[in-house]
Amino acid sequence: MHIAKPFLVLALGVPLILAGCATRSSVELAQNSANAADAHAVSADGHAMTADQHAADARSQADQATSIGNNAMTAAQTADGKATSVQAGLLKANQRIADLENKLLPHHKHKVRHKTHKSSGTPQQQS
Repeated sequence: MHIAKPFLVLALGVPLILAGCATRSSVELAQNSANAADAHAVSADGHAMTADQHAADARSQADQATSIGNNAMTAAQTADGKATSVQAGLLKANQRIADLENKLLPHHKHKVRHKTHKSSGTPQQQS
């Protein structure tokens, strides 16, 4: 089948031309949609900036907490070193006290009691 060229141009061209035409209401609807999208984008940008500020504040507080924690750890390590030194000094002092007490206090000599051996026979009877 052979279709005439002018008829084919009309059959394809007219719908394409009509499809390109927009009504005033469709243009207004598209503009309103674009305006609403722009307003949402501005709002989202504001929320993003607020979130960035909250993140920066949280980072600052985390840095402060880290600094406080590091200072506390340093103080604890210093205190542990001092406690270890004091404990060693206390052990040394206790030993010196024990040595001095041993030298100064009287020592009681224990009497050694020797067992006497009885003769191994039958007991003698007195008459």
